[in-house]
Amino acid sequence: MRLFGSVTAIRFFRVSQSNKSDIFIDLLTLSASMPILPTQEVTMTDGPFRNLKLDSRSKRFAEAVQNDAVDQKTRCAYANDAILNGILRENQALLRALQDYGQDGQLDLDPIASVKGVFDSHPKSEFADHLQREVGLQLHEGEKFQAAINSGLEAALESSIGEFRTRTHEACLEAYGSREMRKDQLDRFVVGCNLALRGIDCPRILKALKDVNKGAFKKDVMKKEGLDEGPRM
Repeated sequence: MRLFGSVTAIRFFRVSQSNKSDIFIDLLTLSASMPILPTQEVTMTDGPFRNLKLDSRSKRFAEAVQNDAVDQKTRCAYANDAILNGILRENQALLRALQDYGQDGQLDLDPIASVKGVFDSHPKSEFADHLQREVGLQLHEGEKFQAAINSGLEAALESSIGEFRTRTHEACLEAYGSREMRKDQLDRFVVGCNLALRGIDCPRILKALKDVNKGAFKKDVMKKEGLDEGPRM
């Protein structure tokens, strides 16, 4: 809200009783003509979770986990959706190529080299690096290709969940450090985030990754129970 007023200086004369010196005191009064801008304190509480340096799904998750009006099931759904889409954003083509590999039924005499070729032909990402290391390790130990992919996806997803936690925590810490977020808001986020990530549905995320299905949690996240009220300030 913008307030209006003008500043008028009124000078009073007073004699100090302690040292008999003359002191002038200026008082400021307001009238209805000069705009007064909001203070920084008001600005600091203006949607700190909406201003986080995160993608839209991660911001929605961060906003939800510190909002008492959003239940735990919905918070977990936002986490599932944010983690899944964060992975698929950079790795859809790679995951499709890995699922298509070996579908022709031909025997591959050097699966390690062939799989490396699949990874090398697609853009790099943190998830892809984790997945390639895990799949290569499984193949080196004699695991069949599909089993190696499944084990690799599980390990890479676990790493991605940890990175998601770190990324969201760091974004909130940065907002707190720049005074855009209060300490109580940060504390509520940390507690809510940790609880929500304990309840995510890893089997469903893994299936969605194998199916390359970005909309796997679409119906779940549409249940915004109380989120329209916004985060508690």
